[in-house]
Amino acid sequence: MIDIRQLQQFVMVATELNFGRAARRLHMSQPPLSMAIRRLEQSVGAKLLDRTRHYVRLTPAGEIFLEEARRTIAQAQFAIEAAQGVERGLTGVLRLSFVPSAALDFLPGVLQRFQAAYPSLRLVLTAETTRKEIEALHAQSVDAAIIVPPLADTTGLDITVLRTATMVLAVPGNHRLAGRKSIALSALPREAFISFPFAEGRGFAGAVLAACHAAGFTPRIVQEASQMLTVLTLVASGLGVAVVPGAMKTIHLNNVSFVEISNARKLLRYDLALASSSNRRNAMIQAFVDVARRGR
Repeated sequence: MIDIRQLQQFVMVATELNFGRAARRLHMSQPPLSMAIRRLEQSVGAKLLDRTRHYVRLTPAGEIFLEEARRTIAQAQFAIEAAQGVERGLTGVLRLSFVPSAALDFLPGVLQRFQAAYPSLRLVLTAETTRKEIEALHAQSVDAAIIVPPLADTTGLDITVLRTATMVLAVPGNHRLAGRKSIALSALPREAFISFPFAEGRGFAGAVLAACHAAGFTPRIVQEASQMLTVLTLVASGLGVAVVPGAMKTIHLNNVSFVEISNARKLLRYDLALASSSNRRNAMIQAFVDVARRGR
């Protein structure tokens, strides 16, 4: 029989591709870890790792096993959390707001894990800009909100960063840069920009402005739109280019091409965070934070 600890040991070795580092992270010595992996391979009936004095790498069987091992570990954790949730009485409704871009890549997986772990909790979801989300929190019409910090005023709010996201450049399909894999931001000073309004989300808009200034120019903003899908529609219409969340690449819109920005990755990043009222923090919100952060 294979137990969860064996799977965790294998995942650590497969992640580090170094038995010494993996053993240190597992708080054990290397010889017992090596023996544990050999026993695991015997139980599986397949060689999972190629290892010599110079390297450790996954075999084709190991790559498949790694994927399934991670899924099994996650499912085991979900089962534990579901039982704990019932034991702690985590039932009811959690009203959650989120910035729309979070729904494209981050939120679906989090919601799936959260509902698996806490099946007795019901989620009520709404999508808004950060500014409107904060207004809803203060009005107590939502319990928590996935926002893009920083905020002008965090009084009365708890803010927990969940993940860091990156940005890309969206250009019209017939633009000179369409089809390019990457471009330096400093090559864009003459471009017309479609912008997300600073008033709606200072975290995202501020990061774009700071990156442009660091590249030596102030963007020439010709249009603003408070929804990223509208921004892409304006780009598709040929009105300009736009720096947008990397998650927007999952949207297939006619006449829009996405280009990586090569030399400003540290600047063109923004946080997704969970905001909630300091005086209304509850077990449901903390449970959501725990599930969301574990998936980073």
